[in-house]
Amino acid sequence: MTRFDQVLAALETFRLPLGTAWTEGQVLVHCAQSVEFSLTGFPKPRSLIVRKLFGPVVMRKFLKNGVMSHDLAAEIPGAPALGSPSREEGIARLKKSIADFRAHQGPLKPHFAYGEVTREQYEALHSMHFANHLTGQAA
Repeated sequence: MTRFDQVLAALETFRLPLGTAWTEGQVLVHCAQSVEFSLTGFPKPRSLIVRKLFGPVVMRKFLKNGVMSHDLAAEIPGAPALGSPSREEGIARLKKSIADFRAHQGPLKPHFAYGEVTREQYEALHSMHFANHLTGQAA
């Protein structure tokens, strides 16, 4: 899954695998936060070494393979707590974040680990991020 259209199509029918750390609402809010922060700025970036050396290598690997694998219980550094959103609240927030991303005309903010990311790369990465949570297969 590398496009927002695929994410939107999957929203109404997705089910998380058993044994996941978060509820469906929390996963959706977490994914929405990531999209939102690409517009407003991530609250706590990793070190410059990570953002300039290691992060871009990992990002290129994900983009090349078309799939992402990461710690599915790791919150975005410095992000507000996920709270207890319902599935419906999470769906609405993720849809809004995608609509805001699509409507955004200004520059995008650097990713907390990957550094500078283009619009096309962000769409692919956000979509793969959501897909990774759907599969439940962590790094």
